[in-house]
Amino acid sequence: MNIFAYQKDTEHFYTNTMQVYRELESQRNSVSMSADDFYQRAEIDLYNYNIEKITLLKSLSPCQKCEYIKTMNKVDIYMQESNEYLAVYRLSNAIAAITISEDLYDANVEKGVGDDIILLGTFAFMLFLIALNLYRPIRKLQLQINHLVAINHTFGNGDLTARVDIKTTPLLHDLSTSFNAMAKAITERVDEGAIFAQALPHEVRTPLSRIQLAVGLLKQDLKQKKHTDLLDSIDDYVDDMVELSEQITTFSRVSSKHSCCNEDEQSIELAHFIHSRIMLYDTHSNINISFHAEDESTIQSSPMCLRLAFDNLLKNMLNHASSHVEVNVIQLAKTIKITVEDDGPGIPPENYHQIFIPFARLDKSRSRKTGGLGLGLPIAKSASKRLGGRIIVSKSKLGGAKFTLIIPTQAKKQGLI
Repeated sequence: MNIFAYQKDTEHFYTNTMQVYRELESQRNSVSMSADDFYQRAEIDLYNYNIEKITLLKSLSPCQKCEYIKTMNKVDIYMQESNEYLAVYRLSNAIAAITISEDLYDANVEKGVGDDIILLGTFAFMLFLIALNLYRPIRKLQLQINHLVAINHTFGNGDLTARVDIKTTPLLHDLSTSFNAMAKAITERVDEGAIFAQALPHEVRTPLSRIQLAVGLLKQDLKQKKHTDLLDSIDDYVDDMVELSEQITTFSRVSSKHSCCNEDEQSIELAHFIHSRIMLYDTHSNINISFHAEDESTIQSSPMCLRLAFDNLLKNMLNHASSHVEVNVIQLAKTIKITVEDDGPGIPPENYHQIFIPFARLDKSRSRKTGGLGLGLPIAKSASKRLGGRIIVSKSKLGGAKFTLIIPTQAKKQGLI
């Protein structure tokens, strides 16, 4: 765009057009032609101005609907209706003049702009066609991926029957087939493990009962102290094995996908429930247990799962506390927080993830001699999941370990693998 029409720089316009005028007059003088002949033949199209020879009559204005601006060195400057400058240069040896005005219209530029618009339009149309052709397959792939992700989440949440519909995912056939094969293998392994874990304690209990019967009969015939002490030790070992088999049965039941742990939901007055469980263990322990509940909270949950989760946390603390265990019940907006902490040796943070693994033993302070069989915390974790909750381990202000059981006030049925 020409800058003159906008900046109204009259002097700048005058300086530039004066150069044009001088160049044209120099050419005319070099060929010694009259003004009429020269300006009929001059290549005025080479200049970026409109150049026109006019007759110089005082009665005629050099342009129509233009406004006189000023005269500079005998050159009259006008502003045309189109906001373009126009200068009138008188010719020597002639009663004529040439007008030099701005040429704002650039045909080449206009043509270039038009070509660019056509090119952009063509490019946009091609992009539209490409997008239109790609939309359907991409949309199909997206829907199939969504189906696969949904099945993956369902399976991960414990529904081991979830499988990908192969017919609805043709673009992901290999991936869907692999997922179904993996899911089938996991389901079979879980079923085998569950059946084995449930059958083993029952199969072991029968010979244990026979051993206990035989020990009882031997005690009647063997009266020496060394014999009775040995038989008492055998009795203790059998009791441990019976307890272990019962815990394996409990862990298998609460971890099983077919568990009915969360099908006995009922309204529970939490403070009363927790206090009754504490009193049950308090009478058999030398450890002082303090209990505090902020208010009378009532939750809709499974008493069996809640008992398994809380009792195993409390028993773990009683096994490892030095002298004191503290239990608190705190109600939050949509959850209940039950904390159980002790003043024992505590648990190193790097071992927090190991303590919920069945039969995991961290150090001597948490050995079998302290009373644990290695299944209490795994049972508590599985039961908390059945309640739709979780257990967090941290360091207690009392110096030992702190377990925080967080459960929703309204029961959520959760699956386990």
